[in-house]
Amino acid sequence: AYAVGALGMGAFVALYNAAGFRLSAPPISLSTATASLVFLAYAMGTASSAAAGRMTARLGRTPALLTALLVTVAGAVMTAHPALPLVVLGFAVLTAGFFAAHAIANAWVTADAAPQARGRAAGMYTLSYYLGSGVGGTAGGVVYGHAGWTWLVVLTSAWLLLAGSAVLLSRLRPPVQ
Repeated sequence: AYAVGALGMGAFVALYNAAGFRLSAPPISLSTATASLVFLAYAMGTASSAAAGRMTARLGRTPALLTALLVTVAGAVMTAHPALPLVVLGFAVLTAGFFAAHAIANAWVTADAAPQARGRAAGMYTLSYYLGSGVGGTAGGVVYGHAGWTWLVVLTSAWLLLAGSAVLLSRLRPPVQ
């Protein structure tokens, strides 16, 4: 779950940090003010965070978290399309998936921790989340600046798939008593 916090937030921040540049560059060429409206997609995060608990109850933690990560990847890939409606839809899907993944991973960390360690577990998750934000946002900016949007999508999708792999690998180890 810590990998989801770090890699997921890193991918999310990297994509949103470059979103204004992506939307104001050709072929889309929006004004800066209009491009900033993409942040309204954050509303999808509010809805998906609330739905994440229901999805987890229905599917189980691992399948729900993997589904949320795959939805995030799908949204990121959609943003690489040159058509503005698909790019905007991609940001909405990306945001919904990320916020669902974050809600599931954050709850997972404290649920799996011993009662006396829940505060530390939550703190470590928050630390990984913000480290991912700083490192991922910076690395994503470098990649976008040197290689463009498509390669930023490739990089962030790889991070999200790596987070999913970490979730799967974590299920192979026996629980700590």
